[in-house]
Amino acid sequence: MLITTLAGTVVGCWLCWGIKEPQQIALRPLGGFCLGMAIWCGSHVLIQHSHPVMSQLGLLGLLANPFIPTTFLHFALLFIAPGDNPQQLRQRLRKPIAILYLLALAVTLVSFKTTDAFLLPWLVFPAFIVLDTPGWLNLFYTIVVGVIAHAILIWGWHISNANKRRSIVALFLAGGWGLVLASSFVLPSLDIAWFPYPMLLLPSYVLLLVYGIVRYQLVVVNRWAVRAVFWLCILLTLLLLITLFTSVADLLGAEPFTDIPLWELWLYSAFVLFIGSSLYRPAQRIAEKLIYPGAQLREQTLQYWLSTLQNCGSWETLKQTATQLLEKHLSMPVHICFEQPSASNTIPTLFCKRHHQGWQLHLLHWENATPAAIHVAEMFGTLLASSCRGLQQQLYLAEQTQQRLQEQHLVELGALAAAMAHELRNPLNIIAMASTQCDQTTRHHIKMQIERADHLITDMLCYAGPLSLQLEPLTLRPFCQSIAHYIEQRYQVPISIEVTNDLTLNADRHRLQQVLTNLLENAAAFTRNVTNGQIHISAIKTANNTLQLGIHNNGPAIPEEIQQHLFQPFISKRQGGSGLGLAIIRRIMDAHHGQVWHTQIEPWSCSFICEFPQHGAEDDASRE
Repeated sequence: MLITTLAGTVVGCWLCWGIKEPQQIALRPLGGFCLGMAIWCGSHVLIQHSHPVMSQLGLLGLLANPFIPTTFLHFALLFIAPGDNPQQLRQRLRKPIAILYLLALAVTLVSFKTTDAFLLPWLVFPAFIVLDTPGWLNLFYTIVVGVIAHAILIWGWHISNANKRRSIVALFLAGGWGLVLASSFVLPSLDIAWFPYPMLLLPSYVLLLVYGIVRYQLVVVNRWAVRAVFWLCILLTLLLLITLFTSVADLLGAEPFTDIPLWELWLYSAFVLFIGSSLYRPAQRIAEKLIYPGAQLREQTLQYWLSTLQNCGSWETLKQTATQLLEKHLSMPVHICFEQPSASNTIPTLFCKRHHQGWQLHLLHWENATPAAIHVAEMFGTLLASSCRGLQQQLYLAEQTQQRLQEQHLVELGALAAAMAHELRNPLNIIAMASTQCDQTTRHHIKMQIERADHLITDMLCYAGPLSLQLEPLTLRPFCQSIAHYIEQRYQVPISIEVTNDLTLNADRHRLQQVLTNLLENAAAFTRNVTNGQIHISAIKTANNTLQLGIHNNGPAIPEEIQQHLFQPFISKRQGGSGLGLAIIRRIMDAHHGQVWHTQIEPWSCSFICEFPQHGAEDDASRE
């Protein structure tokens, strides 16, 4: 009970006066609850005192237990209140809370005036409280107020966020634990002659209750808890080892050890452990200076390194900055790379390699460096790997932002193209109708130019407008045959097809028809005037689970100076074309998660390869 009194007093004072944050006003009544528990436990000790004044003071402290659930109710009201300003909340609850405290005072005084004669010896205790009717009413009031407080917590659990919900669950678990521990104080009143062993664990109740709440409100408390649990485990292990040691010493006849009282061994060992823990950090610093002379880094240096590396906006800048920082500190040349360095490089190297689990550091060619330099390089490499992760995330977010801006630009461009197409087609229709009054030659010429302008408008809409896919399985050979037949009839160029009957492709029928038609028309336009001009269509499955559809012809080769810009708008423009055909093909292939490129495959002078994934495109039934 004395330990509980001490623990409750320390924790209560810390919560009431040690936490200055205004948003944590709910923790002050929780501190009052801990002080109430300390008074209640200390009163159990006071009633054992032979002096009547001290005994009566202890009885008053025991009968003041209505204040304990009242402070807890006060805490629950402040803790649960959603979204209120702390000062406004305190003002609104001032009168109701004052009434509750006055009521608790009245119940305490009435119980004290009518129960002063019931401190009786019990078991090994010179005095222990025995409740009569007013005492039971006191206890009943305490229970009712506690139930109300927990009912408010249940309501708060339904309206609170995740962290506050976790705190409420911790409150209930700790409350149940405290109820089990404290309930044994009514055993004398029930004529049950059992020693109240559960009350021996009451110190844990105060600590668990407070920690269950503040661990989600004050992060620093978790660091304290880690240290406390660490040293508690060491102490328990020490006590166990000492007990085992004395038992073994007794069996071996080592009487000098067995004659030492066990509590003295525990006390000596705890003292040695305390001295050892106090010397741990200084000894560690001395050892580091001896093993790694000159490798000690101040916290300011590490913070400067980290902030400088995190401000780099590109991989090249990060590499140069990291090299300069490390070379300046070590006064020796170093090499930093993010890709596998060449075998000829013998300079000490920090190789940051990207893995599926993150970035890993490898030190290469540091065999001739001092241990201090290697130690510094390892610490610097840890900061560099962290900066690589940050830069990777930063560049990814920038890429996503750029992609969203491009998509927005395409939407705006599509709307503009649609408006322009509407505005252009109206005067073209008027020109077409007016041309009926012209002679046949002029009318034919006007018709050809109108068709060309209309084709250009259609291609512009296809390139700039939204692109949606309706994917379906297509048997490739008959699909290619139908389009090849149309091109043969129109351009009078023979087309051979090398596609097996079992090849299927999951694609948008209309968009795939655009791709094939554009490529075949381009090929036909350049081969129809060539002696023995031919076009060939091939399709194969690759080892990478992709399907490659090739369009080959023996027409003139594409000049090298424009091969790298083929798929840009208006770069490659055949006679009568819009200059957008290949750009549209690239966009359609991107929508299918595929690729398209130009190459030369013997015996053909010009080939275009369209590569489609066999799975993956179906994951996006529509993509703009």
